[in-house]
Amino acid sequence: MNLEKLDPKAAYEHAYNVIKGRWPEAEAVIMTNPEWASLYAYNVIKGRWPEVEVVIMSEPEWAYRFALEVIGGRWIEAEAIIMACSEWAY
Repeated sequence: MNLEKLDPKAAYEHAYNVIKGRWPEAEAVIMTNPEWASLYAYNVIKGRWPEVEVVIMSEPEWAYRFALEVIGGRWIEAEAIIMACSEWAY
């Protein structure tokens, strides 16, 4: 598979549905997108992924979902980003 042309969604889906586990060679692609990085942490890694948390934190929705689904509670470092969007702060 040519990783240069791989998009984050396709990389996530391949890891989750085909490999059924981590795909280290594609993680650099996955970590460029907050949505797919968050889903990869939750569904594939099944835990925190510290190397990419700053990317996930860049979007209020995915910061909220990561705190709820992966961390299972407050994510102090991301609270300011989450609070910037009333929909996700609520």
